Amino acid sequence: MITPQEFWNMRSEHYDEGSGEQYAQAYARTVELTLKYLKPGDRVLEFACGTGLTTVQIAPHVAAVRAIDISDGMVEKARARLAGLPNVELSQTDLFDPCLEEGSFDAVTAFNVLLYVEDRPRVLARIRALLKPEGMFLSAGDCLGEGITKVGIKKFWKSHTGSMPYVAFDTKKKLEEDIAAAGFTVLERENLYPAPPNLFVAARKS
Repeated sequence: MITPQEFWNMRSEHYDEGSGEQYAQAYARTVELTLKYLKPGDRVLEFACGTGLTTVQIAPHVAAVRAIDISDGMVEKARARLAGLPNVELSQTDLFDPCLEEGSFDAVTAFNVLLYVEDRPRVLARIRALLKPEGMFLSAGDCLGEGITKVGIKKFWKSHTGSMPYVAFDTKKKLEEDIAAAGFTVLERENLYPAPPNLFVAARKS
């Protein structure tokens, strides 16, 4: 069974040319919706920043971004993209690193990562703990349980044969319910891609 770090290191080599280009419009809309909920003085944690596709667009609009990813390959790509942005702190680490102080972020973003998280309640609880009171959780991710797609079939097969890590097959309703159950009030949701649906959710810490 391949580990998440191994898998995303492998994917980092061609991520921008593959998913980055295929979902370019979805990424652009993700940033547009996200910026509605951010203020110039905000401190933002970007969980699973990948190659920095969204980080580079969000950083100029806030005070500081703490960008993390478990993949050193992704972080290397992001470091090149984010060079020259003095308000971005980038590191290879995970969400549970004790260096991330609870109650210290105005917003946490999690783009295209929740479907790869096996213990989602634990991850959402950690995100909630990292947020200040009334802090914003902004996420986007594929809902592979909404219907049969080539992408869904491929990921189902690969995850069950060990060539990629865990993958969730959520409906849009299930994903939203999980976020609400973790102590968030959902303020907005929008589907960003036809098939499989890529659901953006804006939620406030209750």
